[in-house]
Amino acid sequence: MPHPARSLLVPLLSSLLAAWPACAATAPAPAVTDATVQEPLTEAWGIVTSQMVTVAGHEFANHFIAEWRDKPGGERYTLALRERPSARWGSLVWIEFGQQRVLQLQLPPARAGLKTLAESAAESAYQTILDIERQRRLVSDADLAADEF
Repeated sequence: MPHPARSLLVPLLSSLLAAWPACAATAPAPAVTDATVQEPLTEAWGIVTSQMVTVAGHEFANHFIAEWRDKPGGERYTLALRERPSARWGSLVWIEFGQQRVLQLQLPPARAGLKTLAESAAESAYQTILDIERQRRLVSDADLAADEF
């Protein structure tokens, strides 16, 4: 005795298969021209994440990100801003690129100089990342992955 679901499925599939060539014949194939063929995106778009805890840390991150956006090609790199607050020593802030810590600094207790500190930190981190990228292009070692230089 045939299964009840099979007896319903077979006519449905046969009607779909019969209609499929007719549908395919009515839809014209798009013409492929040089204008429609596009190169795949080769650039990876980076982001800047912020794991700041204190008000000073958030302010520093806002100024840093604003300055980072003005760097040529800065949108290609993914950065992580991290903060470790301390009641005794102030906040320790570091910036990571890949698996490397490219910059580490101590936030001052007064928030007055955070903008200039963030601007100089963005410039310093940018130059360090460019140096890392130059080093990756110059050194090729089969035993190391791209992020292990």
